[in-house]
Amino acid sequence: MRSLKVVVVDDDYWKRSSMAQKLNEHPTIAVTHALSQDETATWPLENWSGIDLAVVDIFDEHAPGEVGTDVFSGIKAIEILKPLPVRTFAITPHCQHPLVRLRLHHAGADWLYHRWEINDLDLLVEALLEPDDDHRPLTPSPSELEDIGCKASRPNDAIRLYEASPLYGRLRTEIGLKGLGVPRRKVDQLRVAVMETGFEGTEERSGAGERRIRAPRWPDIRDHLLAALGRSDVPATEVDRLDWGAGHR
Repeated sequence: MRSLKVVVVDDDYWKRSSMAQKLNEHPTIAVTHALSQDETATWPLENWSGIDLAVVDIFDEHAPGEVGTDVFSGIKAIEILKPLPVRTFAITPHCQHPLVRLRLHHAGADWLYHRWEINDLDLLVEALLEPDDDHRPLTPSPSELEDIGCKASRPNDAIRLYEASPLYGRLRTEIGLKGLGVPRRKVDQLRVAVMETGFEGTEERSGAGERRIRAPRWPDIRDHLLAALGRSDVPATEVDRLDWGAGHR
């Protein structure tokens, strides 16, 4: 008798289909559906009744070739399931920036594994059936968040505001106000809205060496959003980064 009912979520059709097929061949796992992230967002909540676990690859393989989109768009699927009695198993090639880790923590993922840790079927099945407590997503330390002005930040809310704004799909490193092609008042509206999600601004030092947080200006808001979108130091996607092991979850 199959004891674990699973839904596989991945934006790549072939990846999710292959994973679903292989997992479903295991005698104790029943894969009921394989969904894209967009399908997860619109799937009726009653369809999750009786589902034990959602396996979600949170990294969007296509995003690095786009401008200003969410590299970790699968976090939204995790967040949708947070109120439901469905455990969530997140998979990612990397997750190094504090804001990305904070997003995953706020979204409520139950477990986080890097792809290299579950790179064959036996390892994946073992992790799904008996996930380790040391793979619980960790929130960044208070000092990490304070250093980037984010000790009370809600980056998932900031991303939602950005995606609903006319600036969506325009952000990239070093782009200035004139290059956005958006009225200044729209930029200011987004700047204020992002500040209201808890982003305090970057730190600066006075001539006497005293530290203080300045109010965010446009470059601060831009860089904050790009970091939350996973666009700070995005690595190549062809292979997983083996140097990011358990100590960097």
